[in-house]
Amino acid sequence: MALHTVDDLTKILLTSAFTIVGGVLVFVMGQLLAKFLIEPLHEFRKVLGFVRFAFDFFAPELYTPVPGDKERCDKASDAFRKASADLASSLNSVPWYDLMSRLFPKVLPPRANASEAVKWLRNLATGVYKADRSVNYKIVHKLYDLLGFGTPQE
Repeated sequence: MALHTVDDLTKILLTSAFTIVGGVLVFVMGQLLAKFLIEPLHEFRKVLGFVRFAFDFFAPELYTPVPGDKERCDKASDAFRKASADLASSLNSVPWYDLMSRLFPKVLPPRANASEAVKWLRNLATGVYKADRSVNYKIVHKLYDLLGFGTPQE
């Protein structure tokens, strides 16, 4: 068996170098995709999940016709105010939001709908303190429609 020539050694080293560089590039691209696209999208979906949870968890504070327990109303108000702020910030963190919402309408509501939902969530934050809470019912239905949740469970 003959010793490898310089040309064979060069080929081996170049192949190894290209393999390593290619692997690093694939890793870096995967990390960029995860950090700048998948994680913000996941965070946005978590906010939407919290909004749906808050509708159910704070249903007595939203729908009961008389003012309820002040402490529970405070918690409900804080939750809806936080949901509003989280929705606004996560809306702006998803890159190419408008394109993504057109490509995946079941995953992301249109930007205009999400922006309007931010305002309606703030209205709910004050609506839990009102004696007449019938308007909250309409707001929740509006939010379900804006955010693509379907129909609220009665």
